[in-house]
Amino acid sequence: MKFEPGDIAVCYGTDWISRGISLVTASVCVPFELILGPSHMAIMCTFQSKTLWVESTTLTDTPCQLHQKQISGAQAHLPEDRIDDYIHTGGQVDIYRLTPINRLSLEESETLSNILIQKIVTEKILYDYSGAILSGTRMFQWSRLFPYADLNSLFCSELVAAVIMRLNRMNHFNPSRFNPGRLLRILVRTGKYQRIASIQKHATRYTSYYVENAEVQACE
Repeated sequence: MKFEPGDIAVCYGTDWISRGISLVTASVCVPFELILGPSHMAIMCTFQSKTLWVESTTLTDTPCQLHQKQISGAQAHLPEDRIDDYIHTGGQVDIYRLTPINRLSLEESETLSNILIQKIVTEKILYDYSGAILSGTRMFQWSRLFPYADLNSLFCSELVAAVIMRLNRMNHFNPSRFNPGRLLRILVRTGKYQRIASIQKHATRYTSYYVENAEVQACE
């Protein structure tokens, strides 16, 4: 599959931490595929002619493509490596893409790469443990506690939300308030993103409208 800058990968892991995140951030009265929140998310960009999956995590031992070693916090990987991490353990990765009216211009794609690579990964932004825990609680999301964002450390959906806001693809708000499920539902509800692929261990399913020119490969 050919990825584009701005694509968001949402991940559903099978370990107890991932399942717990999905259950805690579940929601009703939403499309079926959005009822369970993803346990993790990442965003794609292009750097030195390569597509990179940029995320903030502590749960992978895959070496960062930029730092060439295993790190904690903001890091960049080849998408196929991280997708394999999930599907080989029975998990699932869904790919969401900006809808046509919201696609990035060439200049915006370059801005995205500069933000993710130069401002986040290269600067070795650490993982935001407390923010990740609090973001999963509805009380925190709607309370007036911690009203200010601290982007000196980032959890996965906080990183994606901050970048999407910087590109003006969603209203500006405290990115620390968004767990993966809440952020994904807002992006879909407002028509900014739509799911184009669902990648699982035994099959790869694609919707046809957005990926007419994609190379379809089965995931074994």
